[in-house]
Amino acid sequence: MEKRDFTITSETGIHARPATILVQAASKYNSDVTLSYEGKSVNLKSIMGVMSLGVGQNASVTITAKGDDEKEALDAVAETIGEGVPGLVSAIIGIIGATAMMLWISPILGTSIIVIILIGIVCLTWLSKRARRVYLRNQNALGAFNSGIEEIVVGKPIIQTFGLEETTTRQVNILNDNLFKSMRSAAFTSQLVEPLVKFLNQFTYCLVAIQGGLMVLRGSISIGDIQAFFLYVGQVSDPLSRSSYIMTKFQETAAALGRIYEVIDAPSEIDDGKLTLSNSSSKTDRDAISTNTSMTANQPSNQAHTGTIDFEHVDFGYTPSNVFMKDINIHIPAGSMVAIVGPTGAGKSTLVNLIMRFYDIKNGRITIDGVDIRDLSRESLHNTVGMVLQDAWIFTGTIADNIGYGKPNATREEIEYVARLAMADHFIRTLPNGYDTMLNRGGDDLSQGQRQLITIARAFLADPSILILDEATANVDTRTEVEVQKAMNTLLKGRTSIVIAHRLSTIKNADFLLVVENGTIVEQGTHHELIKRGGHYKELYENYVAGISI
Repeated sequence: MEKRDFTITSETGIHARPATILVQAASKYNSDVTLSYEGKSVNLKSIMGVMSLGVGQNASVTITAKGDDEKEALDAVAETIGEGVPGLVSAIIGIIGATAMMLWISPILGTSIIVIILIGIVCLTWLSKRARRVYLRNQNALGAFNSGIEEIVVGKPIIQTFGLEETTTRQVNILNDNLFKSMRSAAFTSQLVEPLVKFLNQFTYCLVAIQGGLMVLRGSISIGDIQAFFLYVGQVSDPLSRSSYIMTKFQETAAALGRIYEVIDAPSEIDDGKLTLSNSSSKTDRDAISTNTSMTANQPSNQAHTGTIDFEHVDFGYTPSNVFMKDINIHIPAGSMVAIVGPTGAGKSTLVNLIMRFYDIKNGRITIDGVDIRDLSRESLHNTVGMVLQDAWIFTGTIADNIGYGKPNATREEIEYVARLAMADHFIRTLPNGYDTMLNRGGDDLSQGQRQLITIARAFLADPSILILDEATANVDTRTEVEVQKAMNTLLKGRTSIVIAHRLSTIKNADFLLVVENGTIVEQGTHHELIKRGGHYKELYENYVAGISI
């Protein structure tokens, strides 16, 4: 393995054109050539990798080559650097100077050369735009292929159960054909740039030779001027040729980053509130976790935060033309437990999403202790309102890390304490490394009930004043549901809670129930009141009981 240290003297460091020259020099050899700078190493044959290092002027770099022709490769790179990699500024000055000299020597011949160069630039610009579309289609085809393969691998048991192997094979073949066609088109477009640039360069030289020769015969220009023209043409065309390579690579990279840009450019949650609900948690006891909160704006306030929620004439729709919730009025007293029931798609989850301000309402207002949630900062609102969802999400890390996710500075004592409250401590200690057990792939090594208990412990530790339980026991068996329900009952003490559940047996003891259909509150009251009323809730409950008895 050959290894040498260099100092970059170029005024622009190793950027754009200098990087291209080095990459072209290294790419002529089979050996692996590596550029190291400030503890980072990249493949010197990768233009984007080299430029990502941001090597500046007077920087110290190390070039390493490994392979059959490593010495020759390193000598070539060293020669390129030793000759002085031209910077962008010098290239631009060279182009301007060469163009001016060609026009001064012969305005007619110089203008002809400039026209050819401009035509080449237009062609390259068009090709660059087409390349962007081609590379984007290729990335979409690659994404569809990868997604399809992932679905097949994950859903293999289902495919085998229904005997759909042949159908799945045909689908894979279609995805593969689409990917092949898109990759072929991308490869063709990528390889088209260099021949086009070389053709324009050679055409320019031919033009100089033919037109210049005729002008020499007429005596309007000397042979020395023609020789100078050849040099000036090379000085103009060489930087443009190298820039075309960079342009193509940039288009390919931009297409590859398209999906990432979609995520980065997505608008963030609206956070235009100024008020803060600051929760100061008291020392917990073994029965419940009490909270003492106060509201502060630009200046402190002594107003107590208790957790009262009000919907006042609320209208909501996902689009302005589709407002399916109209004039919603709900009063949830502090410390009470309200259950939201209704058929699938009735709008139960939408109501709690409005409280979290995942969506903004069209008309009316939603308040917490009389404060419009639009006047609260997003951080304050999310710290005040906690959620335990149907899908218990587990992050890669230890069990302790997952429990302490909402409170990074939590001590081990606090984590173990809330785990006991959530009835998760026992099974955690049976694991090989206890609280330090690593969880990967969303906690696949744990049962659904165990993952749910961890998320409940996580909510315990965050200690919100308002708690939302969205189908928290939907994916667990009856026996596990009992344990989860015990943990949730402890968690709900002293808090304002909103529970969404299809298993109506879990919400019979709620302070009152809201029955939702088609985005409208059709009934509200206690379990016994609604049963006596004989309306929508009674029908839901009877259907539920009938389903259990079958």
